[in-house]
Amino acid sequence: MTVLQIQTPAWALPLLEPCRYKGAYGGRGGGKSQFMAEMVIEAHIIDPDRRTVCVREIQKSLGQSVKRLIEDKISALNAGDYFEVLDTQIRSRRGTGLIIFQGMQNHTADSIKSLEGYDCAWVEEAQTLSQYSLDLLRPTIRKPNSELWFTWNPRFKTDAVDKFFRGEQRTDMICVNVNWNDNPWFDQTPLRADMEADYKADEDRAEHVWGGHYGASVGAILAKWVNRAEREGRIHDDVKYDAHGDTMGVSADLGFRDTASFWYWQAVPGGFHLLKYDADTGLDAEEWIPRIQDNIRELGAKKAKIWLPHDARAKTFQSRHTTLEKFLSAFGAGSCEIVPQSKKQDQIEAARTVINRCAFNRQLCEAGLDGLRAWEFSYNEETGVMSREPVHNWASHPADSFCYGAQKIAEKPPESAKKMDIFPVSLQNGRIITAPLEELWKQTPRISNRI
Repeated sequence: MTVLQIQTPAWALPLLEPCRYKGAYGGRGGGKSQFMAEMVIEAHIIDPDRRTVCVREIQKSLGQSVKRLIEDKISALNAGDYFEVLDTQIRSRRGTGLIIFQGMQNHTADSIKSLEGYDCAWVEEAQTLSQYSLDLLRPTIRKPNSELWFTWNPRFKTDAVDKFFRGEQRTDMICVNVNWNDNPWFDQTPLRADMEADYKADEDRAEHVWGGHYGASVGAILAKWVNRAEREGRIHDDVKYDAHGDTMGVSADLGFRDTASFWYWQAVPGGFHLLKYDADTGLDAEEWIPRIQDNIRELGAKKAKIWLPHDARAKTFQSRHTTLEKFLSAFGAGSCEIVPQSKKQDQIEAARTVINRCAFNRQLCEAGLDGLRAWEFSYNEETGVMSREPVHNWASHPADSFCYGAQKIAEKPPESAKKMDIFPVSLQNGRIITAPLEELWKQTPRISNRI
């Protein structure tokens, strides 16, 4: 009888316990997929009638699956007597056991019922799994004592698998974080040289690929700058409105009946404070206006300057008044300005320039920061070509509204930095009017010849 010897790293020990949901996330080189493939093989040897489906969100060919990895592990573990490797699946030689490989995008609510009798589903590259696919898969794997395994490299906090494992507190869930430095066999691979070279070339990108940090994908637009703000301590809960400072600014991306988003700014000496981010879907201008007014008051301000995108001047068939007219009516004359229309690349440059001087309230800006990290150009790995325009998705809204604010707030220096008019002058009925003598005396700088 063949005796299998499977070495288990310390990080993986919790995953050996029976549990409904098991997850392993982190950067490259930790050995997550290697360990899961060994678990599949071991489980099928113990129970030769076991059935496992290995899942990816998109699987156009078996070359994109973990089939080759499992085949290599069968060979490395000298377990060929237990398995018959076929073109599209792997069968147990000593029972009815089966390992299959499928893409979730190929499934419908009806077709996925074929997996109801399976004992385990292993989702590899789970960061790409859509919420729809996750919701479809979970109730399908319903056999008593069945399990769902997930391995992934974190991409965005808003990815379905991250929200499920790292956002919920459940008793039927085990989740471990593993990176290259948790792998005791890492130096037996040629990966160390790659890892060190990546860190020298681009620390932010390397932190994502090897360190398992969010964001900084190949096409990331602002993630690098957000991560820098994090490292420099410019994201914390002490970023608050200064009642004695500049007037608050509110930059808007208007997607009424779609997603509308707003950043709340204040210019401070040396830079800018981002006080709050707010967004919602399906609200009209009439519903947003009181919500913005409430936010301004709650942050401690009495008034604010509203920066609206250029399309706020447009009228619609549903309304007799433009968005600009509605905001002016609510906030008063002089309270609203239109952000000049500009090219997307100019907006990106403005955002990248301004963000280096920004500090963010961590709690109140969390959702907005997630969006700035996730904003990206699409990247075709086969051709190595980046898209001309950013991907239009949920991250576009916080990113666009931040860009509009960056454009406006960089136009002029903070009010607190402006020079005060020493001798205020006005013209009334053809006569020059200035301040009283005692007021002029107060405003005149004192000069001393003392040494």
